Amino acid sequence: MEYTIVDGERYLEEIKKLDREISYSFVRFSIPYEDFAKRHEELFRELLSHGEHKFFAALDEKGKLLGHVWVCLTLDTVDYVKIAYIYDIEVIKKARGLGIGSALLRRAEAWAREKGAKKVVLRVEVDNPAVKWYEERGYQARALIMEKLLDVKN
Repeated sequence: MEYTIVDGERYLEEIKKLDREISYSFVRFSIPYEDFAKRHEELFRELLSHGEHKFFAALDEKGKLLGHVWVCLTLDTVDYVKIAYIYDIEVIKKARGLGIGSALLRRAEAWAREKGAKKVVLRVEVDNPAVKWYEERGYQARALIMEKLLDVKN
């Protein structure tokens, strides 16, 4: 399958839709899809209101979205240097294993370098198979995000 990596801003609605569909599969708390979709849109808008953002999209030969990466320039709260934070990198199932994710990641890293970022940071669930994929591309665990689920009485 042939693909091209392009600036993704003009594909933002398609990117949001793909992210919403994939992200919903990771939700650990029961929430109707309609409520999730509304919250997803609100969060998307809130995140875009801070920092400098860039989207890259992978398109097939017909211009159909195969995947995307969303990266934001921000300040590291430990090292106090400019960093690029990857909010999302996703590839549709039928296009996985073709190098699209790697190409998107390389493009996001190049953009971050051009913008003066000192490092790229991302969050991935510890049980996500992508952890090994990131490690193969030079990423390493530096910090641990810890959480405790609270019993909330409704």
